[in-house]
Amino acid sequence: MINNMTLDQISALIDALPFELMFVDENDTVQYGNKLDTRLFRFKSDKMAGRDIRSCHPKKVVSKVEKILSDFKAGKADEAEFWIPSLAPKILNRFIALRDETGKYLGILEYVLDFNAIEQIAIDKKDAPKR
Repeated sequence: MINNMTLDQISALIDALPFELMFVDENDTVQYGNKLDTRLFRFKSDKMAGRDIRSCHPKKVVSKVEKILSDFKAGKADEAEFWIPSLAPKILNRFIALRDETGKYLGILEYVLDFNAIEQIAIDKKDAPKR
């Protein structure tokens, strides 16, 4: 179905997602980041392209990122996550290994979930008038 979409449509769709995401290739290089207006982190998507994934994370979590990369490349894991320290206790960083049909490692989909925002939606709904 994606073959029916233009590149502009695909880009707009990904940019409209309500969370930050990055595609990191098999060489640990950031190739894409969506253009979310409310980014949690200081890196803008156009400044991330071409950077090593390690340089996009605080030094205190780089060892975690390296372990995730190693496990994904070795086929030991396909998903990983950790809470972002010092920003807020409710920011979750998730990683998914991307593989082709044969299982060959293609890279990572990394995305960030802001549970503070999700919690606020729940609070707002709780206070909303009942139907």
